Amino acid sequence: MASVCSCGSDAFASVISPVQSSGSTLFPCSPTQPRVNVKVWSNSSATMDENPAGDTDLALACATALGLDTGSIPANITTPFFKQCLLTAKVLAMNEPEFVIFFGFIVVQSIILVLFQIYRSVRSTSSHISTSGSSKQTTVFESGLEMESVIPSFKSTAKLAPSNIKFSGYRHDPLGTLVLATVVISSFVWLGIMSIIIGDYYQVFSGYSYRGTQMIFGDHDNLSRIFIVLWHIMTIWYVTLQINSAWLQTYFKTRAPLTRATHVLVEKEIPCAVQFSDAGKWVLLMQRFEKTLQRMTKTDRAIKLTRVKYTTNGRKYIEFECVRYVMDSATGSFEPYSFNIGPKCSDLVFGKEQANGLPSTEAERRVELCGPNEIVFKIDTFARGLIKEFTGIFYIYQLMMLLIWYYYAYYYMGIVLTIVIIASGIVKIIVSTKSQQRVLEMATFHGRAKVFRDGIWTRVDCSNLVPGDVIEIEASHNELSVDCVLVKGQVVADESSLTGEALPVAKFPIKNIDRVYNREESEKTNTLIAGCHILEARPDVEGESVMAIILATGASTSKGSLVKDILYPMPISFIFLEHLKIVIPMLAIWGVVMLFLSMAMLGSATADAWFYGMITISQILSPLLPAVLVIGQSIAADRLRAQGIMCVDLARITLAGKVKVFCFDKTGTLTKEGLDFLGTHAIDKDKAEFKVVKTEFESFDDEMKQAMLCCHSLSMVGSQHVGNFVDIEMFKATAAVLDTRSGSTTMIIPNRISDNINTMHILKRFEFVHSHAYMSVVAMNTVTNRITVYIKGSFEKVQELVNPFTLPANFEAVSKSHSSTGCYVLAIARRELPEGTLAADLHTWTREQFEYGADMVGLLLFRNQLKPDTVTALEELRGGGCRVVMITGDHVNTGIHIAQTSGMICQDWQGVDPIVALGDVDKSQDTVHWTLVGSDKRISRSELENMLGQSRSGLQPVELAVTGKAFNMLVRDGFMNEYLFETRVFARMSPEDKVQCVRLHMTHCITAMCGDGGNDAGALKASHAGVSLSEAKSSVVSHFSSRNRSIHSCVNLLKEARCSLDVSFASYKYLIMYGEILAFVGLIQYYFVVNMSQAMWILIDGITIPISWALTMSKPSRRLVNSRPTARLLGFETIASIVGQIFINIIILVIATALLFKQSFLKCSEFDGNKADMRRWWELADNFEGEVTGLITAFQIIHASAAFNLGSKYRNGFMMNRPFFMVYTVWCLA
Repeated sequence: MASVCSCGSDAFASVISPVQSSGSTLFPCSPTQPRVNVKVWSNSSATMDENPAGDTDLALACATALGLDTGSIPANITTPFFKQCLLTAKVLAMNEPEFVIFFGFIVVQSIILVLFQIYRSVRSTSSHISTSGSSKQTTVFESGLEMESVIPSFKSTAKLAPSNIKFSGYRHDPLGTLVLATVVISSFVWLGIMSIIIGDYYQVFSGYSYRGTQMIFGDHDNLSRIFIVLWHIMTIWYVTLQINSAWLQTYFKTRAPLTRATHVLVEKEIPCAVQFSDAGKWVLLMQRFEKTLQRMTKTDRAIKLTRVKYTTNGRKYIEFECVRYVMDSATGSFEPYSFNIGPKCSDLVFGKEQANGLPSTEAERRVELCGPNEIVFKIDTFARGLIKEFTGIFYIYQLMMLLIWYYYAYYYMGIVLTIVIIASGIVKIIVSTKSQQRVLEMATFHGRAKVFRDGIWTRVDCSNLVPGDVIEIEASHNELSVDCVLVKGQVVADESSLTGEALPVAKFPIKNIDRVYNREESEKTNTLIAGCHILEARPDVEGESVMAIILATGASTSKGSLVKDILYPMPISFIFLEHLKIVIPMLAIWGVVMLFLSMAMLGSATADAWFYGMITISQILSPLLPAVLVIGQSIAADRLRAQGIMCVDLARITLAGKVKVFCFDKTGTLTKEGLDFLGTHAIDKDKAEFKVVKTEFESFDDEMKQAMLCCHSLSMVGSQHVGNFVDIEMFKATAAVLDTRSGSTTMIIPNRISDNINTMHILKRFEFVHSHAYMSVVAMNTVTNRITVYIKGSFEKVQELVNPFTLPANFEAVSKSHSSTGCYVLAIARRELPEGTLAADLHTWTREQFEYGADMVGLLLFRNQLKPDTVTALEELRGGGCRVVMITGDHVNTGIHIAQTSGMICQDWQGVDPIVALGDVDKSQDTVHWTLVGSDKRISRSELENMLGQSRSGLQPVELAVTGKAFNMLVRDGFMNEYLFETRVFARMSPEDKVQCVRLHMTHCITAMCGDGGNDAGALKASHAGVSLSEAKSSVVSHFSSRNRSIHSCVNLLKEARCSLDVSFASYKYLIMYGEILAFVGLIQYYFVVNMSQAMWILIDGITIPISWALTMSKPSRRLVNSRPTARLLGFETIASIVGQIFINIIILVIATALLFKQSFLKCSEFDGNKADMRRWWELADNFEGEVTGLITAFQIIHASAAFNLGSKYRNGFMMNRPFFMVYTVWCLA
């Protein structure tokens, strides 16, 4: 109603002085010009639309609202008293053009979809086409695979089709494309219609009045009804499209056989790593429901529609997850191909088969089958990134809620939130694109390679290399682009970027032995992997080439595996993600309940009540909720990156926040990478007794000297020795010179060292393999031409190989005694071949023939010092509630010594030293026997369990240590689970044993593993959170890699991970609290039919956005505490924290409202919102009830964030989160 009244009579003359203007009398209604709301007025009937009344009644209502004297108002007023008359309401029938267009569009689109479904059903029944799943066949390079038939020909192929992939063929359908176009157009038309409705509300279209009733849809009641109908249609439409987005790719295409298909739908089962225990019945119930729903909707798999491409020869192929699948005409399916380069080592030895290399025609065929030597994947364009990001289910939810805000006169915060959502989405797109760009740079190889084809050497681009090619290995700054096996010459390679090996490693030609090729273990020293740098290539004969045979190219290489792990990580099902699946439906149901409560409080079921209720739902179920649960991961990853810790899987950060057991390798992890050579403990071969320990090389026996000179796998790069730390330290002690220039290895010994030894020449070498635990060499004294075999390895293994008559009776006791003092102990044995044996006669000898009957020479002693910060790091981990254990390949006594000196085995809280019991295998009885370390007293298993019972009761602490053999036997007999959390040291563990040990821990709790990426690579990969102490930016063997080769990286990881988890939960609880506070204050306000002003709503939402951001800025606490943050959204701690504060806030609101009604200035029912226009909700704020509840709510939301920012356990204290403190202070002072 206008602020001045124009009356044709002098009804108000006695009340207010009139003013003559333009021939009429104007009466000012109030000096402050308030706005008085009335119902729709009809001139023709002179009545109200709901309560018939004449002009007199309307005048009385106006005068009463303005506080005027109503006594002098005439009984019959027949002329309008408005300055501008209210317009007549437009009554719209269902046949009006507006409705015809609106509903007609819906009907037409529905008919199109129904007719297309009928058409599609007819087409599918007329041609029954079965899907094609790839038949499972195994790769010839699979570890440990025994092939029944071997085809060493380079022309043979092997299909590598995984069994969890299914292909379905489709062809382009013009009619389907047309229908799909209507679906896409409709999706935008809905938004267009909604924009028109919202614009109609705000008088955007000329000729219509926002404040009157001349609108496109007649009036606001009609408009609101249309909005609600369209809103539900849009919600159903968009949600349906999103849920079925993967299948919509094929819905509008025609099924076809794979041989005729233009597109192929690839379906791949998604394995999920479930990482929680004691989930609870509700989680298990939700999991069953989710799996059932996924099976019904076919969303339990990865789905991609890929276009069929053609090679230059017209062969069909597709690409999926970086791998090429080629049409197999025999099976009519797409298959990935590899080539049987030779399953056995003997097949790979350079010989007649490779004499001329591959023919060019065969190389072209292999490029066609395997694809070029590239790791192919496309970086998302910005447009593609927008589609992927903004079509998610929660973006749809945000869109639908924002439409309500825009329509219902809350566009101020709608615009702000839209900007925040769009900006954050664009930032995510940019970050994702940059991440993909980094991966692409890592996956891209540059340069040319020298390849032997058609009997000649030629240079080709790296992308043209194929499996089976013979290539020349050259030192280069570029990375090697293929996985290959060395067949001629020797190579020094830097593999640190992939495996984390600290030093360059020497590679040797593969041997002609009848054994299945195993690139991960036995033949690791013969294999070069993609991504390594070749530091030196040394031919066997001057002028010849160093040659290798390519085993794998592109995505099949080690580098390709790393790239695929980054691009397509395995999903992780963590407990808080499972709880989130329960929380969101619960909040949605609670929101619906609040919707009906709101309508009941408002006392109506009108469109306005629906809007009030939907706004309440948007507050309870915040669109930001899923984001805040993972935002901590991104922030933690950035901080870890700044500390030199790289993460290739952000979800692992959350897992790391719950780590309970941290497993450590010993050498190079707890201890320094290098070893200090102490000396030797030689054996008197005549008496079979130990001599005294000697520390100076000049005083060593000649047999020990010769062994130290020869029994190693060192090479030279310039003046630097290359090899493992043990060999380097041992050889340095000899002061000899290593000569590898001729392609063979010769040791030149100065005369001052030995008069009997001039030079030693290595004829044959059997490399160290972890599963064998020893190495051996065949060497010749170039002066005497005598040939000797030297063996070096763990004293237990060498003890089994040698002549038992050369072993002292106390050999094992002395060896263990050295180990118990922290020495790294290796045994040396030798066998001198009969005089007259020629080097030419040895080519057909097996390793067993060389080593048979060797004599024990003595022990090599090394000291492996702890890293300077190992003790403090382990102490902080223990103080942080983490159980730390050692999994090492070293001797158990050395492991126990390191565990004791590092504090891994330490006094209990009462200061009592623990008893250490050692479990080993009794060879005679094939059982595990237990010995008390220090006293060597044997105890029975029953005695052990009594001791463990006392330890669990808090009496005498007991720690266990087991060997690898004992570990396997205890696992076999079912006792290892019982002893697992009493076992501190796992020693003499093979790489396979390490994996099994980590997985055993993982069945009980979240388990992390830390190592150098060498023989612990499998365990790092298997663990929940693997930390590789590596210079690599990203490691192929672990989820985290640290350039700082200190286990303090593990401490920093846990700090950031716990902080990330705690911050995510703080943000989660804050948003829940925000929604519940507003929901309950809404109920109070709806009861009184009042509301908060627009300024108050803007203030409240203006508080929420910056505070939500500031909460995530908390940094981790300086020290780990003896607990881990909860990961349960439905846990008692989380629910109690939220419900407790909600209860307190409700009490405060009720008390404040009650106190308000006791104030003398408040008149009960002075403001009657029931007579107001509820659509104009901001006008319901001109009262004390709305103002008081609004102010209290604002402060409650501010202080709720402060309560959740309190954190000194996993996060810095309140004041240390400076961004939050600044935002909090500003809002409090404002």
